[in-house]
Amino acid sequence: MKQDAKFPAFINIALGIIVIFLVNWILVIGRPIILPFFVAIFLAFILDPLVNLLTKIKFPRSLAVLITIIISFVILYLLGLLVYANIQGFVQQYPAYEEKLIILLRNTVDTIEHLIGQQINVNIWQKIDWLDTIQNMSIASNVVSGVGTFFSFFVKMLIVIVFMAYILVGKQNLRSKIFKAFSGHQAHRIDDIINAATEKIQKYLGTKILVSFITALISFIIFIIFGIDFAVFWSVVIFVFNFIPNIGSILASILPVVFSILQFGSFSTALWLLFALSILQFLMGNILEPRLMGYSLDLSPLAVILSLIFWGYLWGVAGMLLSVPILATATIIFERIESLKFISVFLRGKV
Repeated sequence: MKQDAKFPAFINIALGIIVIFLVNWILVIGRPIILPFFVAIFLAFILDPLVNLLTKIKFPRSLAVLITIIISFVILYLLGLLVYANIQGFVQQYPAYEEKLIILLRNTVDTIEHLIGQQINVNIWQKIDWLDTIQNMSIASNVVSGVGTFFSFFVKMLIVIVFMAYILVGKQNLRSKIFKAFSGHQAHRIDDIINAATEKIQKYLGTKILVSFITALISFIIFIIFGIDFAVFWSVVIFVFNFIPNIGSILASILPVVFSILQFGSFSTALWLLFALSILQFLMGNILEPRLMGYSLDLSPLAVILSLIFWGYLWGVAGMLLSVPILATATIIFERIESLKFISVFLRGKV
């Protein structure tokens, strides 16, 4: 009898593992369609308040959605143009940055040799052709190939916009469809889950947008003061990367600092820039953002890191941006389903 009781449990565990692998496989294989759909949901959360605002001032919902779609399309298109224009500018100026980097490397080694009173692998150092070495790294070409063509970005953007339009239009009838499709108690529970997830995610994203915008604006002023090239581009990078939990603000600060080394061929400017950006990120992330949000999503730091790694592995930077909203939504769903409530306990930061 004991063996019979254990056998179904083993089957359930095995089936669960198989389902997890199948879902991951589908997420990887279906990335060209699934990722734009998730991005569209992410943007729909952000833009839904604008649609609601337009409907409150007597715009028909279809017209409100159309206006919202046009605004979002223009913003995304301009951001795409900005990014690609700056990448092209970087590629054109890269030879000048390359020379400064070579000089910096040589000066750094000379300084270290002077401090320690002996040469560092002189023979090896003299045999290396630093110009060829750095050119073989093909940094500029790697940047271009990594980002892709503007046409591919435009196509992906159109797919996202189409998905987002259907989501925003369909949201109007979603509640009535839920109550028609499910029984009273079940429909109320599903409606409660959707409302709770929408409220918390919209508050989180709204606060993130405001804080990231302020951070990017102040960063732009800092870049202008330091004379950093492509100041607008690096401000946009900071705005976007601030949505990535934990490591986003670090990466957003390090990237322009590394670039400043290329631009000026000096570590001193980079250190002062790093200091300024670090102070800014600390004030925004630890003082302003908690006060504006008024509450925390209360997610376990370990769960956030694992979610970041998982979605980043599947979908790259886009997956990192979506990791917290996905995790928060999953936690809200799990805590309202009795059989899955134990999972939400581990996902929450506090018991």
